[in-house]
Amino acid sequence: MTHLFVEGEPLETWGAEVMPEGLIWKNAPHHILELANRWRVHTRWWEPRETIWREYLKVVTDMGLLCLIYRDMQDDGWFLSRLYD
Repeated sequence: MTHLFVEGEPLETWGAEVMPEGLIWKNAPHHILELANRWRVHTRWWEPRETIWREYLKVVTDMGLLCLIYRDMQDDGWFLSRLYD
Protein backbone atom coordinates (compact mmCIF):
# COMPACT_ATOMS: atom_id res chain seq x y z
CA MET A 1 0.00 0.00 0.00
CA THR A 2 1.18 3.50 -0.76
CA HIS A 3 0.12 6.86 0.60
CA LEU A 4 0.19 9.60 -2.04
CA PHE A 5 0.36 13.28 -1.14
CA VAL A 6 -1.11 14.84 -4.30
CA GLU A 7 -0.18 18.42 -3.41
CA GLY A 8 3.09 17.42 -1.72
CA GLU A 9 3.63 17.62 2.04
CA PRO A 10 6.16 20.39 2.87
CA LEU A 11 9.37 19.14 4.50
CA GLU A 12 12.27 20.69 6.34
CA THR A 13 15.60 19.21 5.26
CA TRP A 14 19.22 19.55 6.30
CA GLY A 15 22.50 18.88 4.56
CA ALA A 16 23.44 19.59 0.97
CA GLU A 17 20.93 21.31 -1.28
CA VAL A 18 21.31 18.66 -3.98
CA MET A 19 21.10 15.64 -1.64
CA PRO A 20 19.76 16.26 1.86
CA GLU A 21 21.18 14.25 4.75
CA GLY A 22 17.82 14.15 6.48
CA LEU A 23 14.32 15.47 6.73
CA ILE A 24 11.79 16.41 9.36
CA TRP A 25 8.32 14.98 8.95
CA LYS A 26 5.59 15.15 11.62
CA ASN A 27 8.09 16.84 13.96
CA ALA A 28 10.43 13.83 13.85
CA PRO A 29 13.91 13.85 12.32
CA HIS A 30 14.67 11.15 9.75
CA HIS A 31 18.25 10.63 8.59
CA ILE A 32 18.52 9.51 4.98
CA LEU A 33 20.47 6.25 4.82
CA GLU A 34 20.10 5.27 1.19
CA LEU A 35 19.22 6.81 -2.14
CA ALA A 36 17.26 4.21 -4.13
CA ASN A 37 16.51 6.28 -7.22
CA ARG A 38 16.72 9.83 -8.58
CA TRP A 39 15.17 11.57 -11.61
CA ARG A 40 14.00 14.96 -12.85
CA VAL A 41 10.71 16.05 -14.38
CA HIS A 42 10.37 19.26 -16.39
CA THR A 43 6.99 19.65 -18.06
CA ARG A 44 5.14 22.44 -19.83
CA TRP A 45 8.27 24.62 -19.90
CA TRP A 46 6.70 26.64 -22.71
CA GLU A 47 3.89 27.80 -20.35
CA PRO A 48 5.61 29.45 -17.35
CA ARG A 49 2.54 29.48 -15.09
CA GLU A 50 1.98 25.76 -15.56
CA THR A 51 5.59 24.55 -15.52
CA ILE A 52 6.51 21.65 -13.27
CA TRP A 53 10.24 21.34 -12.65
CA ARG A 54 11.14 18.86 -9.93
CA GLU A 55 13.91 16.53 -8.85
CA TYR A 56 12.59 13.34 -7.26
CA LEU A 57 14.52 11.20 -4.77
CA LYS A 58 13.36 7.81 -3.55
CA VAL A 59 15.04 7.39 -0.16
CA VAL A 60 15.23 5.06 2.84
CA THR A 61 15.48 6.66 6.28
CA ASP A 62 16.85 5.45 9.60
CA MET A 63 13.26 5.22 10.90
CA GLY A 64 12.45 2.63 8.22
CA LEU A 65 10.57 4.93 5.86
CA LEU A 66 10.76 4.30 2.14
CA CYS A 67 9.54 7.54 0.65
CA LEU A 68 9.54 9.65 -2.45
CA ILE A 69 10.52 13.26 -1.87
CA TYR A 70 11.03 16.02 -4.38
CA ARG A 71 12.63 19.43 -4.63
CA ASP A 72 10.65 22.07 -6.47
CA MET A 73 13.38 23.50 -8.69
CA GLN A 74 11.47 26.77 -9.16
CA ASP A 75 10.63 27.52 -5.52
CA ASP A 76 13.53 25.51 -4.02
CA GLY A 77 11.36 23.76 -1.42
CA TRP A 78 11.33 20.07 -0.45
CA PHE A 79 8.11 18.02 -0.34
CA LEU A 80 7.00 14.51 0.55
CA SER A 81 5.21 12.96 -2.42
CA ARG A 82 4.69 9.33 -1.43
CA LEU A 83 5.15 6.90 1.47
CA TYR A 84 5.57 3.21 0.73
CA ASP A 85 4.56 0.43 3.12
